[in-house]
Amino acid sequence: MRTFVISDAHGYPELIQNALDHGGFERGRDAFVYAGDLLDRGTDAEGCIALVEEHATEVLLGNHDVAALLDLVVDPQDPVAPRFRPLFIDRVLNAEPDRAWKAATCVDGVLITHAGLSSAYERVFAEECDGDPVSLAGYLNRALVNAVRRGLETGEYDEQGILGDGGPTWFRPRPYGDLLPLSGIRQVVGHTPPLPELEELGFHMVDPCAFLGIEDPGRFRYAVIEDGQVRVEEGSLAGDPVFCGREGLATVSCS
Repeated sequence: MRTFVISDAHGYPELIQNALDHGGFERGRDAFVYAGDLLDRGTDAEGCIALVEEHATEVLLGNHDVAALLDLVVDPQDPVAPRFRPLFIDRVLNAEPDRAWKAATCVDGVLITHAGLSSAYERVFAEECDGDPVSLAGYLNRALVNAVRRGLETGEYDEQGILGDGGPTWFRPRPYGDLLPLSGIRQVVGHTPPLPELEELGFHMVDPCAFLGIEDPGRFRYAVIEDGQVRVEEGSLAGDPVFCGREGLATVSCS
């Protein structure tokens, strides 16, 4: 079975559909993990949610989803984002465990999150999870639920923990942050445009760069996990190659 990992559609459902079409996704045969950020940039968050609800086998939260869920400000933020808050709360806190939206999942030993895990989690990974990525995903999911419940009940934001800069919804690796990815584990992540030097170390980055807009409606970037191997696909259904990386990030905000 293949597992598709797609993230950061940000209100552009084309970025999801293009990836599924390019890879020949077969519902019921292939798995599909959506790795966060459904809204805030494009105008069709409903379309993104509909595709994910129809096809995804697992859904992970991104920082923009968390902002809508906890009524936080994030840049950019669509004025209609609060409308999705009840849906996000329901999917995180009220769904059956196997359908709940969460922070992380693990496929063939590969950890999947929205932003990735930083070296700040070295002790947790080694001591509390015994170096097991499946246990680490469980740890993150429990921490997320606790942080969301606490945030909804008290207004407290877990900035030093699961929802902080080193965690799976907000982490950005050097040179855009202070930390490097957690070592000793392969990861597939979105959130930050691809850095080839990190991908060579097993930090596979699938953000299709919605911050560049949707001038190319055929654009895609996604990962496929199959037989323990990770392959990242990037390009355009129109036939023209697309690259979004450090140069674009240096000149365009990509919150």
